[in-house]
This record gives sequence, C-alpha cells and structure tokens, in this order.
Amino acid sequence: MEIFVVIDGKKTGPMSIYEVRELLRKDKINTSTLAWVKGMTKWEPLKECPPFKNSIDIEIAEADRNSIIVNSEERKSFLEPSPNLSKAKPWIRLWAKLIDFPINIFLGILFLNNYLGRSKLNELMGPDALQKMLSSESTAQPEIGVLVLITLSICISWIITESLLISIFSTTLGKWILNIKTSKIDGKRIDPLSALTRSFFVLFFGLGFWIFPFLIICPIISYIYLLNKRITQWDRWLKIEVTHNELNALRIFAGIFSIFIINNLVGLLLLSSESIIP
Repeated sequence: MEIFVVIDGKKTGPMSIYEVRELLRKDKINTSTLAWVKGMTKWEPLKECPPFKNSIDIEIAEADRNSIIVNSEERKSFLEPSPNLSKAKPWIRLWAKLIDFPINIFLGILFLNNYLGRSKLNELMGPDALQKMLSSESTAQPEIGVLVLITLSICISWIITESLLISIFSTTLGKWILNIKTSKIDGKRIDPLSALTRSFFVLFFGLGFWIFPFLIICPIISYIYLLNKRITQWDRWLKIEVTHNELNALRIFAGIFSIFIINNLVGLLLLSSESIIP
C-alpha cells in the first residue's frame, strides 16, 4: 500500500507502511498529520487512514512515553529506528543470492546437460569457456539460438525454484542462513503468484535477465533505489516485507562456507564424467 503524507506543507510519497512507521518513531510526523491512500476521497489525519486506524502504531504514538517505557535504555531504543527496517543491507542480500545461485539454476543446468550434451555444455559454460573465448586461437562464437536457450533455461529455472521456496518456506537457503525473512506486509505468507511475480521482477529489474549491458545497469539502479527507499521496487509493488535479523558468528561462518560448497555443485555437474540424466 502506497501512502502519501503532508510534511512541512508539502505532499511527500509514495511511502510504504514501514517508512511511515519510522517517521512516527522519529517524531517527523504525528497521528494528526494529513495522509492519503488510494480509495480515500479526501486527506485525513493519519490515525484515520485504513492502514493505521485503530492500530498499535497509533496507540504507541499517542501514548505518554513515560507511561509505557520503564527505563532510560528502553526510552532510547524507542526513539531509535528499528534496525531490521531502517537498514536495507543490499550486500547481505547479494550474499544470499550468491548462496542461492547454484540452487536456483540447477534445473536449468540439468535440462541443458540433457539437451545440448555434456561436452557442448562444458564447452559453453565450463571452467575453460571464458579462457577459450578470450583466446586468440579460438574465433568460433556460440550461436545466438544457443545463447538464448541457455539464458532462458537459467532464468526459468531461477524463477520456478526461487518462487517455490519462497511460497512454501517463506525463505531460501541463502536467506535462511543469513537470517533474512520475507512475508506480505500484513505478516501473511507470500502466495505462489506473488512469489512467482517477485522472482520474475528480481531477474528483470534487478539483474536485467543476465543480458549485457542491462546486467550492469539494472543492479546499479536497484541498489540506489534500495538505499534511498529501504525497499526494492518489486517489493513495494507486491507489498512484500524483507526483514534482516541479527547475524551472529555462526551464521557468518555458515554463509562463507556455503558459498564454497554449494557453488561447487554446478562445477561438479559440468565436470562430472557421468551424465546426470542418462
């Protein structure tokens, strides 16, 4: 849900519910601040807007802080922004993506291994592929049709695998290891259609479908947007919340260890002397 508010006489927005909550916590706005959401016929005080009417956020904002905070440490924490919501942590998300990458493309690699053959796949995607491509001795270039097939296979595999994991478990292995949780804004589990759409948007708007130069441009744009808005474009559109919880030493170690182990699965698949699919 996109919310507009009036700050210093100027319309500000659209903002997510979490951004408005942070403004309330910081006393940048109050419950009487004029606000508007789609479906309203006129601007109303924030406490009368559908997302906040009769909500705990309004009760806390209107309460006497001394009556609900029992010590100075809690009083200080009340005034500070929530660490889970205020920090976008794009590099932690990238870390999770690196862990999930071989898992997400595994089905696509299996298909390509069976369709193109192991030797052809190793030639195009194996460890020596880049070296051969840059070598002056090799002038042969992959056919456009083959490149399109590889790109589509990997993208479709990514979308199907990630959306299934998100809709069933509300997380992926990388997100689980790094203590990242996803849900709808109302706290409910992400439905399969939203998960499928989100995975498509991540590939399209976040990674440019792995197509140069969009593979460079799209991540930069998404990175800047995430830092400024503390939410990605696609999560705003789909009303999805991504929460970053505490990372302890064990999770950091597991995150580093899993990158080396899981990413090698693709290498093992490409280098294996036996075909995965007979």
